[in-house]
Amino acid sequence: MDLKKFFKPKNFFLLFLLLVISFSTPEGFAQIQTDKGEGVFFVNSNPFSYKDKNGFTVVVGEIHNKHLFPITDVKIRVDFFSDISDEPIDSVIGSTTLNSISGQENSPFLIKSSMPNSAISRIGATLLSFDSSSDKPISLSIITNSLKLDDSLNLSGNITNNGNENATNIKIHLISTDIFDPPRVVGVASIDLENFLNPGKSQAFSINGTMNSKSVNYYVLAESENYLSVSTVVDSKKISSQSKIITLNDVNVTNIKQNNSIVFSPIRIDAQILLQEFTSINSEEHYVFYVQIKEAESGLVEFIGSSSAILQENLPKNPSIIWIPENDGLFFIESYLWNTDDVSLSSPGEILIVNINAE
Repeated sequence: MDLKKFFKPKNFFLLFLLLVISFSTPEGFAQIQTDKGEGVFFVNSNPFSYKDKNGFTVVVGEIHNKHLFPITDVKIRVDFFSDISDEPIDSVIGSTTLNSISGQENSPFLIKSSMPNSAISRIGATLLSFDSSSDKPISLSIITNSLKLDDSLNLSGNITNNGNENATNIKIHLISTDIFDPPRVVGVASIDLENFLNPGKSQAFSINGTMNSKSVNYYVLAESENYLSVSTVVDSKKISSQSKIITLNDVNVTNIKQNNSIVFSPIRIDAQILLQEFTSINSEEHYVFYVQIKEAESGLVEFIGSSSAILQENLPKNPSIIWIPENDGLFFIESYLWNTDDVSLSSPGEILIVNINAE
């Protein structure tokens, strides 16, 4: 092992603007400001963003309708920034996944950049407007059969029309969420059914999508021109995985004395590790969490620390490593997760930067 190599009455329109307060990189967070009292807001102040296989930057999140009446035509603007300017290099206006959001309910959204651009590194999301909507009865019901996970998602199930009219233009959505509280949406996969569904009739469906390693739970929504479904959670007993999924999440640095980072002042590096294994067999993994700290200018290794334990299914571990810096300067903090045979269990953690002062 060599770490060094490494709403009102209908037709009343409400327009409001929420200012963007901060940004962050794809494959992580995009921060936004939440509700200012209008009753419609982002569920998470840190929606997830990533780059897809074609180089587009994708932002996924969730909108909550706090009103007792349904809303529609929700408009969300996403600005895409580079590291070198506060002027967006791309802007896209999109909407929620559901066209109609019932009162006191949520809808996910997925908005991607207008073109592939590797320079995009920061995201800003702004909630622009919405309108009141007529009620859509909850007349679609969903039964999930199985969800298979490997490098992709494959969900099968059945949808039934319990209404008195044909359900037309039916869309079904599989939503993936992570372990945050409240959970963040990290993926949305959707299909359109080709045929309408007669009253009392059912139809089988399948949804294929891209697997996100941060996904922990899954639910399904459906909507037609005239009906909605309730949110149907995929039972973990119906989920099967070709292999276990281990993720290294939320690496962060804390100055224990809560003052400036100075020489000989202890620094704590924390992380969260999660093992997912969707089988009836209990699974565990012996792991070693490594932290390597390099002097930024020279690249020389200043410190290596490790913490080891046994990781069990769906029981997060939160290892901590203490570093007492002996020199001042700028340092890169790298983190790795290996097994006891020095085989990598997950992608490396996010590289952090800390400035150590002599005074």
